Amino acid sequence: MSRILIMLSAASRISLADGSSRPIGFWPEELVEPVRVFGRAGVDVTLATPGGKPAVADSAGFTPEGAGLSAARCDELRRCVEALKSQLDAPHALERLSAESFDAVFVPGGYAPMADLWTDPACGNLLTGFHDTLKPIAAVCHGPVALLSCSATAGRWPFVGYRMTAFTDIEEKDVGLLDILPWTAQKALTKQGARFICASEPWKEHVVRDRHLLTGQNPASANPLAGSLLSALSAIPKGRRGNAG
Repeated sequence: MSRILIMLSAASRISLADGSSRPIGFWPEELVEPVRVFGRAGVDVTLATPGGKPAVADSAGFTPEGAGLSAARCDELRRCVEALKSQLDAPHALERLSAESFDAVFVPGGYAPMADLWTDPACGNLLTGFHDTLKPIAAVCHGPVALLSCSATAGRWPFVGYRMTAFTDIEEKDVGLLDILPWTAQKALTKQGARFICASEPWKEHVVRDRHLLTGQNPASANPLAGSLLSALSAIPKGRRGNAG
């Protein structure tokens, strides 16, 4: 059985450029959809955060206004997150895990990764371990900012020149946060050396794969990104997978 690590943020607030802060968390759809896809494929999933602290959902992701989804779909997402409550309340600690124990890693978004994962040493160590062994790394929306944590452990950023995507500045403008965020995923990844690629239209489903790195642009990309990660896993010879595979 394949094993996938789902790396979540433990942050619940983010500081803004105007000195205020706002509540944040993981984006519900970006956790629920991958868990559903992986579960149907019989994949073993482990949830982990920095320090093993609880992971909270961004409540805006449960509202039609915040998520751009129907009320029925928002209710479904709420129920699915509630079903994961025991794992979200007591996730594994990133610093106690090793990439050797997993076949791939998936990083959901929401603004929370911008508050902790992007500078977390344990996150950087794990992602560097996956990268060095050519195991698939997938991240969606704001999740790709977790890749920035690899700088401190690898000297030169390992993903220089890689094609990737993330939540775009145009989409940040659409949600009214472009001018008050201290930085954006698109600008930070581009500055670090990524070849950033946007979809032809904002909010459109968009997945980019470059070697063993797979990224999705926005919440709509979470489901197809999870499917792409499974496809990438299926192409890896069993002997090259994690020792739990």
